[in-house]
Amino acid sequence: MIRHECLELLAKRVSDQLIVTSQSGQRIEWSHLSKHEGNLLVGMMGCAIGAATGLALALPHRKVIALDSDGSVLLSLFNLATLGSLQPKNLVIYIFDNGVYSGSRISYPTATSGNADLEAMARGAGIKNAHTIRDIEEFNKQGIEALTRNELAFFVCKVEESLLHREIRRPNTDLAENKYTFVRYLERTEEKTIPFVGRG
Repeated sequence: MIRHECLELLAKRVSDQLIVTSQSGQRIEWSHLSKHEGNLLVGMMGCAIGAATGLALALPHRKVIALDSDGSVLLSLFNLATLGSLQPKNLVIYIFDNGVYSGSRISYPTATSGNADLEAMARGAGIKNAHTIRDIEEFNKQGIEALTRNELAFFVCKVEESLLHREIRRPNTDLAENKYTFVRYLERTEEKTIPFVGRG
């Protein structure tokens, strides 16, 4: 299964959902596929699930999607225990697990290339609706269908290592600009003002 093919299917289903990505290949690929103002392109590893969980809890009437990687999840496993405790029903998480840190130039193996099982870890943390997806047909059926349900979903998507993100031209906006675009989108669609602390 190829990550970019999964993201293409997902992009076709995005309307007013809020999408949070981690600092890995899917952030580049997703920003290339989707120009949705509801994209929050997080520039750090290990933060996508936490940020998405916060949004899901703050906006329970909005569907929130997290696009994460095996390396990022392994860096912040505490998020799984938080999810198992809070169970936000409007959150769908896709972990694109290629077994390597492909964001680096070395592609060093992650623990999931060995004995680590992210689905088992999620279930152990109390996330009952955790599944591993291994082919595009299953992703299109089970993974995409989760967007229509009102329950926490956690999908470990086993994908091949792809270096496509290294070939894609980077966005012409930086991550700070993306943050403000995202916040203004929230203000407009929620009809609320989000205060910022700092110079105005």
